[in-house]
Amino acid sequence: MIPNIILALFCFTVVYGAICDVTTYKIPNWVSYGLVLLFVPYAVVHWASAPILMHLGIGLLVFLMCIVFWQLRWLGGGDVKFVGAIALWMGPAKILAFVILLTVAAVVFIAILKFLYRWNPWFQGSALPGFVKQLLTKSAERAIPYGLPAAIAALICTFAVVA
Repeated sequence: MIPNIILALFCFTVVYGAICDVTTYKIPNWVSYGLVLLFVPYAVVHWASAPILMHLGIGLLVFLMCIVFWQLRWLGGGDVKFVGAIALWMGPAKILAFVILLTVAAVVFIAILKFLYRWNPWFQGSALPGFVKQLLTKSAERAIPYGLPAAIAALICTFAVVA
């Protein structure tokens, strides 16, 4: 029962972070810190069966790599914390699949935004929600909410291994 509750909270938090990023271009700190804190009961429940120290090392390594990407202005600060927190959960069994899926999802997301930007004047005059218009406008400025591809990759990895 407890692992199911932890998994449900993980999924809810990841989805909430993605929604915040797409609509406001900000992932609240509590989302990333909450994912890290939520990992504690997961670690307690799975201490004997999962390589928890490897999870911690992988999460730290991905976080440090994302800091480099932030310095290069490829990622925002919220994306760095969010991806690092998700990587903590992936551990050695799922990290490669997560990184590959994150990359593919990000490339597809960027391609869709670039393709749709061609019709930006039409979209701006339409009745589409404001966050969609903002996505298209900000994509021209190279501002991409990577929280959505990260959440998609995390959920696919989580349920592909759990199922």
